[in-house]
Amino acid sequence: AFPAIAAVGRIDSWRANSGKAVKHTVRYFLASRLLSAKKLLEVVRAHWSIENNLHWVLDVLFDEDACRSRKDHAAENLALIRKLAINTLQATPGPARISHKMLQARWNNDFLLSALAHMR
Repeated sequence: AFPAIAAVGRIDSWRANSGKAVKHTVRYFLASRLLSAKKLLEVVRAHWSIENNLHWVLDVLFDEDACRSRKDHAAENLALIRKLAINTLQATPGPARISHKMLQARWNNDFLLSALAHMR
């Protein structure tokens, strides 16, 4: 049912926390081309690195989990606005950290206008 699949990959991982039993997890991945084991691991790690960083920014900086908007399309619209804000802040020159850029935009109208000018 998946004509574009060229390979199936399997990654075994173990997680050890002090004082807790070691947890073993097996994950399977579908790939559209053949990958070496090393390349598959790199691709999976890169994907989760991006994914985890985005969710961390949304949760910590934008407090997305505390948002109580549930009616109609409010939650989807706010999520889109948050992601647009992240992209705008990442494209804006200035402090390296997004949290610092957010503060800068709150305190300095010129910086805010500069950030909005970087939207494409």
